Amino acid sequence: MTPGLATMARVLGIPHPAVEAGSADPVVIENLEKVYDAEHEDIAVRAVAGISFSVKSGESVAIIGPSGCGKSTLLHILGCLDRPTKGTYRLGGRNVAELDDDELARLRNQHIGFVFQSFNLLPRMSAVENVELPLLYAGTKRAREKAFAALERVGLADRATHMPNELSGGQKQRVAIARAIVTGPSIILCDEPTGALDSKTGREVLALLGRLHADGATLLMVTHDLKVARSLQRALHMKDGLIVADGPSAIVVDAFARTADEEEGAPTS
Repeated sequence: MTPGLATMARVLGIPHPAVEAGSADPVVIENLEKVYDAEHEDIAVRAVAGISFSVKSGESVAIIGPSGCGKSTLLHILGCLDRPTKGTYRLGGRNVAELDDDELARLRNQHIGFVFQSFNLLPRMSAVENVELPLLYAGTKRAREKAFAALERVGLADRATHMPNELSGGQKQRVAIARAIVTGPSIILCDEPTGALDSKTGREVLALLGRLHADGATLLMVTHDLKVARSLQRALHMKDGLIVADGPSAIVVDAFARTADEEEGAPTS
């Protein structure tokens, strides 16, 4: 049987925060706000307008809503790439607001794996070199060996020495996923991971993410694809910086789809 992320992390000697944190929810958000140009009230924009939710270990959660509703801002805050204006964000039991930039960088490296729509691979590095980067930043021993193991995990061991321009879109996304999981993170954040792929390749990448979730990964995914959103366990529907629905994905997504035609720029199923 293929080992789960926690088992793989133990075998490779990588700290796995989800194991260390026990049963604590890896993500806890309380009254979170993000205001841009807050010092100028007449032009201030409340991208996130006071939301609260938590994510349990091992959950898969879709974040849906029309363009401009705050999805990307929320994802950046969850990934510690941006700080909230108000409210509390606890990641792995730690209050993110209390951490300096170096501590935030270490927290991102240890707890969070990122999967982006545009892959974000360095073009002059091979697949295995791209995957081992987070390990090198962390000073992890046997980084190359662990990067090869992560590529094998996503079915790309035979492409380890290929450059990004020698890979298909689906293969690039698999490399990005290998890079996301190589440190044994407690949470994987996905920003439209199938958005730049054709439908067949998108289904393959989604199936891979599904296997990672089945093996214990916690997934949060921003997506405009309602079919993708329906495949996850839970959905958060955002509108005007607020969470207007939170529940089982089938219920939330179907309700959103019924009103999509009335919202300018809303996605279709």
